[in-house]
Amino acid sequence: MTTTTIIDSVVDWAQKAICDNILLKLPDDDANDGNYPGKRINPTAFPMFVPAKDRLAPHVTAPIPSLCVQIKEGKDTLTNGRRTLKMRFSLATWNPGKHGTEVMEPQEDVTKIGGHSYKRHSDPEAVAQYTRNMDGWRDLWNFADKTLQAIEGTEFIAGLRLVKEGDDGISYGPFVEEGAIWDYYPYWFLWIDFSLECGTVHKDPEIYKNLL
Repeated sequence: MTTTTIIDSVVDWAQKAICDNILLKLPDDDANDGNYPGKRINPTAFPMFVPAKDRLAPHVTAPIPSLCVQIKEGKDTLTNGRRTLKMRFSLATWNPGKHGTEVMEPQEDVTKIGGHSYKRHSDPEAVAQYTRNMDGWRDLWNFADKTLQAIEGTEFIAGLRLVKEGDDGISYGPFVEEGAIWDYYPYWFLWIDFSLECGTVHKDPEIYKNLL
């Protein structure tokens, strides 16, 4: 399996196992107040780099929210034909605060646990309400929890074995610069690192022709 095939396969896995199962706010820097329409979309999984808005594929709505699949480092152990890849998922979200479209109204429902269900406010005044705050990080960590759940709940990702033994495990955290967490409000960023393992053969295929 070539490196590019591995990256593309992990991107496909991340899109189906993670991104397609969560909805996050679609950025709108021109309407991030009470006029925001409150549109949510599935994040997009990208290989290696997140493209700029003017370089997106036709089927991609926006560069954020997104999950970027990257290879940090690789190691081939020649004695046993084993390849270990240190992977990084870079997560990005957008949320400037609480919009009226997010306010949930409780209503009695005996069919639900606790006797209540919730629906979104439809009152125009309630929908127009907006509170700018720094709670957008909650979307990011919900995204991270969904991602960690998907990784930790499997043995193989796109045909590569998830390395669970040893002390490395899975590590994660916010991006930092000079010891300070990135502050690009209302955008939020986080990384998740883990390792995948597969076999590799580097010998010339011509050697095996007489055995086929």
